[in-house]
Amino acid sequence: GTLPENSKLPSEAELMEQHDISRYAIRKVINRLSEEQLVRKHQGKGVFVCQTQSLLKTPSGSKQILLIASRAEHFYFLKSINGIENALQDSGYSLTIRLSNYNPEAEANLLKEAFSEDYSGFLIFPSESAYIYTNLYLYKYIESSRIPCILLGNRIPCVDLPYVISDDYMGGSIAAQHFIKNGHRSFACIMNREEYSGCMRYAGFLDGIHRAGLPVNTHDIFWFGHKEKDSFFKDGRKELLSLASRATAFFCFNDAAAVNLYHLLTESGYRIPEDISIIGYDDSYLCETNPLPLTALHQDPEVAGYVAANNLLHLIENKASDSYRVFHPYLVERKSVAKIN
Repeated sequence: GTLPENSKLPSEAELMEQHDISRYAIRKVINRLSEEQLVRKHQGKGVFVCQTQSLLKTPSGSKQILLIASRAEHFYFLKSINGIENALQDSGYSLTIRLSNYNPEAEANLLKEAFSEDYSGFLIFPSESAYIYTNLYLYKYIESSRIPCILLGNRIPCVDLPYVISDDYMGGSIAAQHFIKNGHRSFACIMNREEYSGCMRYAGFLDGIHRAGLPVNTHDIFWFGHKEKDSFFKDGRKELLSLASRATAFFCFNDAAAVNLYHLLTESGYRIPEDISIIGYDDSYLCETNPLPLTALHQDPEVAGYVAANNLLHLIENKASDSYRVFHPYLVERKSVAKIN
């Protein structure tokens, strides 16, 4: 169902190179496809696709969409769900929400259950998206089965599934450039190692440092995972304060980390931003309600949720629909970054 009727297959040599298998294996496959009347062979011309309509799944008529969210009480997910529900409001589709709680095993069980149920499509906040092995076989199944599915917040390496994300690499680079423009030359990052977005924000930050011609040893990195996200400011207090003694600026994975860092540093005698500058990510209400308003990279999860749900509706109707979207973050300046000599 992925190649149009009457389209020509690649040559034997091209198929051998694409799939890294022998000419014998290619011919065996072609003969089998021909026996099943999926392709037809024309001597001297090549192999052509037969009618494919019968191969496509018959629409179930379901009007139910499954959303697998990591943790629904988080600012980003709450806003995303608002956007999703707004997009579905007059569509005739209803939303079922299941939570994985950042647990890849729970996510796997939810996906396996969903495959046997009657859903029109999936919206998924993937768990541990930075690790390419996490439930990759299930995402490969969604891809090969052409199940309408859109990933939110993070993409999955090694699988071609539509996604609606922020350009996190750009966001990290913007943060580095802003610090450098304000005279900073020693940096620390607090990043989530389990999320694709965290890795890309860090990679973008390094790119910004390198573009400025600064050596790599001008920065330090503190990695955390979801299991430690509520405790690492207490358990990692000594390490974080050690980083603060060597840096004038911190780039944080999200606003929650930025706020927690602010309290840790101020309680330890640091002045923000005179001694340490801070940039967060999300531009949530936390930035404005913090005792000192925080500078942050802005992204709009409600708009992202709306676009993802709207794109999914188009994908359900037309599986060839272009459903990818990347938003560009921008910096919202407040009072947490100081200009230094």
